[in-house]
Amino acid sequence: MLREVKIVGGACFGERPLTITDLKPASFFYGPNGSGKTTISRAFAGYGSLQLEPEWQADSEMMIRVYNRDFVDKVLGESKRIPGVFVLGENSVEAQKRLEEIESPGGELAQARDRYERAKTSHKKAEADQSDAKAEFKNAAWKKYRALVDEHTTLLPAFTGQRGVGNSKEMLVTRLLERGPLGESESLPKLEELLAEAKAVFDTDATARNQLAEIDEFRWDERDDTNLLERKIVGSSEASLSELVDQLGNEDWVQAGRQHLDNAHGLCPFCQQTAPKDLAKQLEEMFDHRYMEQLERLRCLATTHSSWVRSIGDTVEGWSEESSGYLDGAEFQKSFGTLKAINEANAKLLERKLRAPSELVKVSATSAPIGALNAVIREANTKIDAHNRLVQSQKAEKPVLAAKCWTYLADVLLREELQAYKKKSVGLQKGVDCTREKIAEASSAISDLNDEVRSLQRFVESSQPVIEEINQLLRRSGFTSFHIVSSAELTDGYMLARNGVALDERSLSEGERTFIAFLYFYFLLNGRDGSPLPGKILAVIDDPISSLDSDVLFMVSTLVRELINRALSKSDHVAQVIVLTHNVYFHKEVTQRRHNDAGSGRCYHLIRKSLTGPNVVESHPENPVSTEYERLWSEVRRAAQGEQMSIIGLENVLRRIIENYFRIAGGIWEEDLVQHLEPAERPVLRSLFNWINEGSHGVFENLHYSPSIITQQTYLEVFERIFDKSGHGAHYRMMMG
Repeated sequence: MLREVKIVGGACFGERPLTITDLKPASFFYGPNGSGKTTISRAFAGYGSLQLEPEWQADSEMMIRVYNRDFVDKVLGESKRIPGVFVLGENSVEAQKRLEEIESPGGELAQARDRYERAKTSHKKAEADQSDAKAEFKNAAWKKYRALVDEHTTLLPAFTGQRGVGNSKEMLVTRLLERGPLGESESLPKLEELLAEAKAVFDTDATARNQLAEIDEFRWDERDDTNLLERKIVGSSEASLSELVDQLGNEDWVQAGRQHLDNAHGLCPFCQQTAPKDLAKQLEEMFDHRYMEQLERLRCLATTHSSWVRSIGDTVEGWSEESSGYLDGAEFQKSFGTLKAINEANAKLLERKLRAPSELVKVSATSAPIGALNAVIREANTKIDAHNRLVQSQKAEKPVLAAKCWTYLADVLLREELQAYKKKSVGLQKGVDCTREKIAEASSAISDLNDEVRSLQRFVESSQPVIEEINQLLRRSGFTSFHIVSSAELTDGYMLARNGVALDERSLSEGERTFIAFLYFYFLLNGRDGSPLPGKILAVIDDPISSLDSDVLFMVSTLVRELINRALSKSDHVAQVIVLTHNVYFHKEVTQRRHNDAGSGRCYHLIRKSLTGPNVVESHPENPVSTEYERLWSEVRRAAQGEQMSIIGLENVLRRIIENYFRIAGGIWEEDLVQHLEPAERPVLRSLFNWINEGSHGVFENLHYSPSIITQQTYLEVFERIFDKSGHGAHYRMMMG
């Protein structure tokens, strides 16, 4: 059903589009000539530059059929005949029975359409579920994708360029779903590897990196001086003091004291007594050149070791910052720390040996720390070599690295989300496919039934039954100057004729043209124009009663009211009717609800014509158009309900009602009405007539007469008794509601 419509291009409604809302199955528009009714109907018919923007309820679009002046000109202006109406023949009983089975409300065609609508609804639901699942996955994937490239901008080029993601969530999902499973030999990439490669491949300014120099090993076992560390270095045993020093075990102390002998001023540096004259000679003999040579070799060993330790620091400091970035930081610090600790321990042992040459020391001569450190360096150099190769072959490596980045995103970051969505999507797609098949089946059934209807219609012997039906309508409506006959020029067509002679449609009066065109439109709504039967129909009827006499107006009103009741029943293929008119009586006839007529499903609109601005369409929940007689009674109802109003105006209202109902319509005068009242009531009645005449035809002087609320109430009561006593109380109660 049409719920709302926007009309663009109607000059009478101004520059802004006209929007009409809250449309119902039966929608009535009342407006004077020139207010825009034809503009509205032409918009529905797709006339000229007018544009119609409909909003259908639940997307249930309907076929639009429009009756207006353009329709009349078209129907009665082609080949001097009306196109044929396909109907059933009198002798086609079996075909008629089968057509009724197909076309009747609740029949096979209606059931097939119902299955089609239900399947379409289910299909939309299945598609919506699939779309919601995809949207949920899309948002989750986009969130993780953005987190990856925002934190690691060097990876962004992997997802840009041709068929890149850019700012499209849809493209991201498309690329992810295109991916197949990993190959047997394909491993999952690591983020740190991708980042390292990205620096070389995606950075157009990237350059080759220098290798990291490895650390040379200090080979203790290849040095002859190393054996001095594990043996005592002592003076000559042939000196006279040797035996004493050896017994005391203080040879290192004596060696250190020799340095103070020259400054002892004849005293012994060890006991501070007068030193023997040959003390210096004895000490020199004890610490001979052999001792001094061994001591010098120890100093040389310590100096060499110290230089080697410094060279390690120089090597590390000589590494470039870019190359150092390829080191495994944790492993490097671990290995370097271990080596540093061992070197410091060995340096202390060498220093201790130099202070006390007679002591035995054992240094750590293992090569494991150096090996571990160089292993870390060689691993970094391997990465540097890979980087340099990538720099040299950027063009070839870019798609390879981009593929790895997509693998990392799909199979590492989004592995769980992607697998869950694919699994869910398979089930949802089955629902989409199943409902699509049901739609196709229902659509095929509708098509087959329509084909069967057309096939049954070919069994029709002639259009005579419908022609007779229209002719009967014409005769009942008073049109006896012409009738309809079968067309000799068009199979199953009919023509206007007088006494069997073809009639030029231009000889018809305006009222005749309007009426015959409306009858054709009426049968057109029943799907008898030779075209496949449509689905639901929206009928737009614009002023079908121009220049018609009262009999025809009544007939047209009856047919329009029948269409309205069919639309309100919600079971007919005419599902919605829009009526536009300027005629108050016609509007009253089609809007007035009879007994058992549906009260809901109706809406009313007034089109107000403006002299200075655009015309306006007003929406009303109740019918705003009534006859003059009804409006007079509405004033009486207001007064009877105690609403404050002009008493003099009420006098005129009462006079006009009594005159119209009793005098003009019924031929009943005052004297006749008086006879129905008791003698005691007659003065009141005559007083009412006098008051009515005075109030409606003259002006009271306040000096002699002053109407009051009490006066108004008294005569309203007598006004009611007039109808009641004269036998017209039912009319009074009906008009007073």
